[in-house]
Amino acid sequence: MGGPDEQADSFAEQAASESVEQESVEAQWKNAEKKVYSENFGKGAGPEWSHRTVSRTPKGERKFLGPFSEQEVTLNLAGLPDHDEVEVQLELFVLKSWDGNDTTKGPDRWVASVDDGPVLLDATFSNDDAPFDARYEQSYPKPYLQGSHPGLTGASMKGKLGYQDESGYGSKGDAIYPLSFTFRHTGDRLTLRFADPPRGEANEQWGLDSVKVKVRKKKGGDLLVSNNVNSSVLRYDGKTGDFVGVFIPPGAGGLNNPQELVYGPDGNLYIASFASREVLRFNGKTGAFIDIFVPVGSGGLGFPGGLIFGPDGNLYVADSFGGTNSVLRYDGTTGAFIDVFASGGGLLVPQKMAFDKKGNLFVVSIIGNNVVRYDENGAPFPAAGQPGAIFIPDIDAVTIAIRKDHKLYVGTTAGDDVLRFNAKTGAFIDVFVESGSGGLTDFVDMEFGPDGNLYIPDFLPATVLRFSGKTGDFIDVFVPAGSGGGANAATLTFMPSKRHKPHGHDAN
Repeated sequence: MGGPDEQADSFAEQAASESVEQESVEAQWKNAEKKVYSENFGKGAGPEWSHRTVSRTPKGERKFLGPFSEQEVTLNLAGLPDHDEVEVQLELFVLKSWDGNDTTKGPDRWVASVDDGPVLLDATFSNDDAPFDARYEQSYPKPYLQGSHPGLTGASMKGKLGYQDESGYGSKGDAIYPLSFTFRHTGDRLTLRFADPPRGEANEQWGLDSVKVKVRKKKGGDLLVSNNVNSSVLRYDGKTGDFVGVFIPPGAGGLNNPQELVYGPDGNLYIASFASREVLRFNGKTGAFIDIFVPVGSGGLGFPGGLIFGPDGNLYVADSFGGTNSVLRYDGTTGAFIDVFASGGGLLVPQKMAFDKKGNLFVVSIIGNNVVRYDENGAPFPAAGQPGAIFIPDIDAVTIAIRKDHKLYVGTTAGDDVLRFNAKTGAFIDVFVESGSGGLTDFVDMEFGPDGNLYIPDFLPATVLRFSGKTGDFIDVFVPAGSGGGANAATLTFMPSKRHKPHGHDAN
């Protein structure tokens, strides 16, 4: 819910500038490019409204939807463009004797909600304009039972519509409240519900005007986190960290012990299913299982660990145990085995991988206790003075990432920290995330998100910690322990957005 005080001036100016006698009803999706529904009820209400009563105010003869009393009114919109969230703006007319939190005559509540979605507002309103009287306080702008404010708090207009005060205790006869709500929504249909629940006395009325609905795609995608206790993938809001839902149900498609989540160029999600020894493909938007993209044993695959799509659009799989002990390459469209792309040179049990801008591949060598590098053809490409393919020696690395700053970020197990190196030379730069910062204790994955910050799933507490992408300082616990039933959070990735390429732990 938007703050009423910040919006009051703009809504008042808008209301004054809009013509009362609108030439035509602005209904449904007038401009699909802007994704806007707009209605001022100049010539009535369209069929999208469950109640189509339109009245004029006593003063100014301003048209609005209503009045209503102890009624529910719905707005039904269909054929919405593809979107992730909805913004609703409207003006609420609070008419006649609203008594706020008073339990004898009220409480006088007004509720806005979304079918299969959140309650946008459940608050009391009061038209009491006398010196503050606690009997007639209102909850708004707080929810009912959570606020105690003088009547008319947050109203942009008071007593301007010509309704008479019927309370007998010094009230205004009307008030206008500009309201704004933004919430998650993805379907092509939307139903909004507005109602004033039954109360002690029903001599209050309300109406609506200047109703606007906008849909938009979020700039940053949602966060997906593996739940390794039951082999599922959970979805969290990419901006707030709030639990959204189960993206991939436990064991879907044979998923067993997910080791890496990565989006492909086709927009679908690929998962290294370690225990089933396969790479599985899921619909990147819905989480529905599509197919086994790389089957058991393909190209000699033992147990898939890390996954990454390369600059060539093909899928690279770290064959971590019981197989070839190498990086295998598969056709990015069909999943067919192409070749053993990289092996040897100090590579022992490969895990996480990252590409730099020139197509060089960096791989964490778990048993080798090093990070190795291969050129765009898979040939060993060590740092100066190092043998084989060794880029960073003697380091207990578990995960890596490369950013546009051309720095290599390495997560370690011994220090529970993140170290930063020059991605061209391998020279140590600094400790980017200090040991144990934010409670960091046990992790095997990390990723820079669409906002540029670093996200790390802490395995045993099953949290996701967020660190500044500029300084490495701890910001917050982005996903708290147990949120959505999460447990043993091993890996994560962000759903694709225009600003975030779906190629895993490569330069971003």
